[in-house]
Amino acid sequence: MKLTYTCSVCKKQNYLKTTAETRPDLQMKTGNDEVHVNCDYCGKLDKKHINRITAVVDNRIMLVGVGVGVISTIVLWNFFGAIATITFCVPIIFWRYDGEKAHRFNSYALKRK
Repeated sequence: MKLTYTCSVCKKQNYLKTTAETRPDLQMKTGNDEVHVNCDYCGKLDKKHINRITAVVDNRIMLVGVGVGVISTIVLWNFFGAIATITFCVPIIFWRYDGEKAHRFNSYALKRK
């Protein structure tokens, strides 16, 4: 799961360097309701409220899941035959888990002061 925000000037999506499981965790890490961000494209320094930060599924996790699925399928094919193809669903498990984490982060919003 990656935390993202949209730049208010160039409207491009940027990734936050810090990580947190939930918005309250992010609030405790930063110690404030706002996060200081710097756009990677236009260099704009800005403050974003924690509710404006969203979580998306990390595609690198998917690549790891595909790699583990392919390797386990090849290894188990020698011992169990066609039953080893069930291990190819490992990437789907990785993707669902990361998607559920992102949904939990995005579904909870902090009250504005």
